Amino acid sequence: MLRRLFITWCSLLLWTGAAWSAVPADMSPEGYPAIGSGCLAGHCHSDTAPIRSHNSDMAKQIYLLGASQGDPNGCVVCHGGDPVALWERRLHHGAPKESLLTEFTTSPAAMSVVDKTCGQCHTGRVYSLRRSGMATGTGHMSAALQAWGIKPKQPVGIKTITDLDGALPSVGTPEYQAYMVRLNRKQDGIFAERVVAVPEKKWSEIEARPELAGYKYVRSKCTSCHIGTIHSGGKDSGCAVCHLRYGKDNKLLTHSLQGTAKSKIVVNGKATSGIAFENCAQCHSEGKKIATSYAGLLRVAGAQTYRAMRDDVHHNGMNRYGNPTGGLLCQDCHSTRAMHGTGNIAVSGRVNVEVECADCHGTTEFFPWELPLGWQDEFESTPAQGDPRGTAEILPFEQQVGTVYVPEDGYLLTARGNPFGNVVRRGQAVVVHSASGISYEVPVLKKIAQRRAWKNPARAMAAKLQHPIHFESLECYSCHSAWVPQEYGTHLLVDFNTPDTFYTAQRTEQLQWRSPILGVNGEGRISPLTPLVQQDVTLVAPDDAILLRRHIFTAHTAQKNPSTIYNALHKTIEDLLVNRVDTSREETVLSVYDSAGAYAAQNVPLNDLLSASFTMAPLAPHTVTRNARPCESCHANPKALGYGDDSGFGVAAAPLKESWLQAALRSGSQTEILERDRARRMPSRRNSNISAQQVPYTQVVTRSGKALQQVGFHWALSSPLSDAQRDIMEKQNPFARMRTEYSVTEGMIMVIGKYEIDAITASAVILAIIFFVIVAAFMHTRKCKRKEGPKC
Repeated sequence: MLRRLFITWCSLLLWTGAAWSAVPADMSPEGYPAIGSGCLAGHCHSDTAPIRSHNSDMAKQIYLLGASQGDPNGCVVCHGGDPVALWERRLHHGAPKESLLTEFTTSPAAMSVVDKTCGQCHTGRVYSLRRSGMATGTGHMSAALQAWGIKPKQPVGIKTITDLDGALPSVGTPEYQAYMVRLNRKQDGIFAERVVAVPEKKWSEIEARPELAGYKYVRSKCTSCHIGTIHSGGKDSGCAVCHLRYGKDNKLLTHSLQGTAKSKIVVNGKATSGIAFENCAQCHSEGKKIATSYAGLLRVAGAQTYRAMRDDVHHNGMNRYGNPTGGLLCQDCHSTRAMHGTGNIAVSGRVNVEVECADCHGTTEFFPWELPLGWQDEFESTPAQGDPRGTAEILPFEQQVGTVYVPEDGYLLTARGNPFGNVVRRGQAVVVHSASGISYEVPVLKKIAQRRAWKNPARAMAAKLQHPIHFESLECYSCHSAWVPQEYGTHLLVDFNTPDTFYTAQRTEQLQWRSPILGVNGEGRISPLTPLVQQDVTLVAPDDAILLRRHIFTAHTAQKNPSTIYNALHKTIEDLLVNRVDTSREETVLSVYDSAGAYAAQNVPLNDLLSASFTMAPLAPHTVTRNARPCESCHANPKALGYGDDSGFGVAAAPLKESWLQAALRSGSQTEILERDRARRMPSRRNSNISAQQVPYTQVVTRSGKALQQVGFHWALSSPLSDAQRDIMEKQNPFARMRTEYSVTEGMIMVIGKYEIDAITASAVILAIIFFVIVAAFMHTRKCKRKEGPKC
């Protein structure tokens, strides 16, 4: 009997596995209109999956176009080539006379030919995409050039391109278009009329003005990621960066395009839909580390290894009760306008991000549809006012391509007036339809408040009901971010092997993730900050001459005299003493590097140097947790307020010695820095008893209100916390004026199944379990000694 049950069970498992791994008929290579002809003849491409389901409108249009060009299977529509040739060389040559292509291409999604391939049907998308941040890279390049003290006369990007249709976005609702026009006027030019390609600089120019090496550095780093030049503009560039699935070594996993929920693809026998997270992560794991943070991964500074952290609650597969298992994809929140662009050239990535937390969750007083447009997206110092935004019944044209969901009681609107398309109202509930094919009910704060269904009632009511100012002045993720990657202090080595080629290596001084600094973002709301520019540069000429040694450039936004650049080092590091900035002493001995390459000792206020050089960036960390950080982690934490945590070792704590540099150049390995203990003991030529002090990487403001670092540089309202905000935060808590380095709880949360408990409760439970196990083992041992039975 048991044997029969075992055989039946195994057979059932095998049948289920076979059924699960079977390729649907409409995705099978056997479903092409003309099997065995053209590109599918022989064994070359006979097993190639269709670009979309054979029954889809897109596939049918491609087959019709292909038939008119002599290829019923449609391969020539995107690739060109000669469909009637009898051997490979002729097949992969030329293009049908009806085609927009003039030559065969293996990379139809590349930006160089996309107007003749994808653009045949998606003309508007191609125009917008070429001007989007994903293609131009303007915002990221501006940040990178900031670290080199460079402000180009015109915004720079991957390639030269012009906005031909003016500042009015070509997509979105009329409300959205009017909103963006007002925002452009308010922020004085968030759109650029023209972007020029990053200029090439000759070595003779760099030798005369070392900061121009920043252009070469940006060309080598930024162009390796953005969609027009990623992977050298090959098969997996352009539209394919997002819409095709690649595995290790950039190997194509399937020929089918991924997109919305109805665009299913089959990878390794499993059918999926939506843009895979891995596609987004290949670019967005750099910079602010948004993708890896969302997945709960913290990259160890200076290495390609990751530390497992807590992932974002929207990514976590363990959802609230009543919801299916699974997380949201990036595209479920970020709209097609954020990805494909709006037809305008934005100078910052934040320009096209139109989603806010309250758009789906609302507040404790208002449902999402009861909030005014602009809530949490004010770009002003006061909350948005106005009539309720309501919902929408009709989608803009660009959102009607792909999966269109039933609006039910209306599509929810973003803060800028566009319908989500995949987020609908159902009575007083909010439902989000993920591109993965799963639908979730969203926790709505007003319903939770009405039912008093808080997970932690005391903390929730204190933060949300007793202090409503939190809703008016903070971003939700200021409290609900579990952690933030913070890389303080970057030592960059740029070594020119020849006048045209160079080697780079960098080392981060300190990696933190707890209790981020708080500041004001461009929207006028308090948000977490992370280091954007805290860089010193060592520049080595082709003849091994050191042009710059741990050089800190003056940021272009604070530069008063372009011919003078402050340098935090003298000719040798041992000659320099850097005092930690505090309220009692704020001056130090620095050197000034002028355009003639001469050094001169000079007393310069260190806070002036840092405020002109170091930049912190506001960000949404994408590490949201349902349980917010405790009150004291902000109100009684000097680091959160911007006063620092006494942990930042700077350039003076990392002396540069010739032997270290030559070793690094010789081995070609990553740059190394002397151990801190050894650095502290480094003798000074001025006074052998003086040890290197700290540079306040984690301090952005003094208690007297003097800013030590910039906060952002694209938006007018970005700044450290104001005097009034810091004063209120320190006074409005039971730990007023407590100057402690660490918080007791520090927002530590443990997840057990679907339950969230704080660290103290978790520790008590674990200790109780351990105590119970020890007692049980002790009792069992005593029992066995009395009864020497077979179980003992």
